[in-house]
Amino acid sequence: MDFYKSNMDLLKIKDIHLYNDMNQFILDEKTYKKELTHSKVYTLRISDYDYVRNKNIDFYLHSKYDPIKEAEKFADSQYSEQKENIIIFGFGLGYHIEAILNKLKGNQELYVFEMNFNIFEAALECRNLSNILSDDKVHLMISDNEKKLALNLGNLLKKDVKLIIYPPSLKTIPKGSENIRFILEDWNITKSETDEWRERVDENYERNKALNVPSVGGLYNRYKGLPFIIVSAGPSLEKNIHLLSDLEGRAFIFAVGRTLKTLLWENIEPDMFCIIDPQYEPTYSQISGYENLDIPMVFFESASADTISKYKGPKYIASDKKEHVENPEHIMDLGGSVATAILDLSIRFGGNPIVFVGQDLAFTDGQSHAYGNTVNESTNRRKVKGQNGEWLDTTLGLLSFKHWIENKIKDNPQIEFINATEGGAFIEGCKHMPLQNFIDQYIDYSKPVDQRLRQRKFKEEIKIFTATIEFIE
Repeated sequence: MDFYKSNMDLLKIKDIHLYNDMNQFILDEKTYKKELTHSKVYTLRISDYDYVRNKNIDFYLHSKYDPIKEAEKFADSQYSEQKENIIIFGFGLGYHIEAILNKLKGNQELYVFEMNFNIFEAALECRNLSNILSDDKVHLMISDNEKKLALNLGNLLKKDVKLIIYPPSLKTIPKGSENIRFILEDWNITKSETDEWRERVDENYERNKALNVPSVGGLYNRYKGLPFIIVSAGPSLEKNIHLLSDLEGRAFIFAVGRTLKTLLWENIEPDMFCIIDPQYEPTYSQISGYENLDIPMVFFESASADTISKYKGPKYIASDKKEHVENPEHIMDLGGSVATAILDLSIRFGGNPIVFVGQDLAFTDGQSHAYGNTVNESTNRRKVKGQNGEWLDTTLGLLSFKHWIENKIKDNPQIEFINATEGGAFIEGCKHMPLQNFIDQYIDYSKPVDQRLRQRKFKEEIKIFTATIEFIE
């Protein structure tokens, strides 16, 4: 325990700003307890409250038996000599940092991210960190400023990097900075994509490109100032779907593919629907029996080519890659889900206000989707604050979408966002109100319908057709 002064002397040379931060910092020894292990080195026992899972946690940051051996195994499984830059999220007590540092080859650089000053303070106090603090290849990105770290991490991820996440460190991200935890966990999910999946995506893109349909970018800014209603398939959609018919011709009704049939069965025609999934079965089920509608479909470039080719109505292709579009201004931001894709498109179309319906982002009343889809048990189960202050079950994926939506809202302060879901998660940056209240306050029926919206000429025919299909099914 005599390492603190020598560590701080080295830190002062390496990073004077971090030195100043740590020189004033006092370890919370009630929550972060240094314990001697069986191998006579220290680990850290952490007793805290997990605000994401909404429960108390008590765990060891490193093995309580042999942290050094544990770190060497971790380094063996994670290190890559093919990447020029190595990023590690989670300093811990430095065991795994040293183990990976010992493996670096040639011009490889090591970037270490940490958000919790208590963790770094404990490491300074109980371990000799001279190898780490004196090595020019090690770059310490240690800060409690989430925006600063996220910016640095984002810039590094654009390079040739290997990102290593030390899993226990995800539990130590301070309250109020959970967004970066979801970014990192989502990265872990994304990087596990299989070769088979990538091949399917590439094949879909080539086939969809060959259709030569117009880019959705041609519709950007065409609907400035028009209300946009994003209709998602969350369980709360059952509460207010019937009100959407009052908005036809007065707001742009933009549906996820999963809600297309549901809307038609309710005699509601959306102005457009969207499909992004590369898989055939779930996407074709969304249009089967309705392949000849005149409702425009927008599809992501890698969506199921078999489904896209079978739909005979108007179609627009969307891409998030500049090299895949003729006009670089026609790109869009996918965001990972069909609802996030629609949100981005609604902004680019010029929608204002933008209203969420059926966007629960949680398991409302034990359902995952509208009309009786129950929840499956998941190892990625999380808790999220609901609109009424309650805590609801959700998943890592849904939380990632929630944070993406909230960041998109922050980036567009000129637009009013309204959550009329009437259930589910609380979305930061939105006004929360029932859909009927939105209609009463924002829709002026004394004005004629907006001519920019599609004309619903075959309303009765579709009504009869959908009734027939519903009877058959």
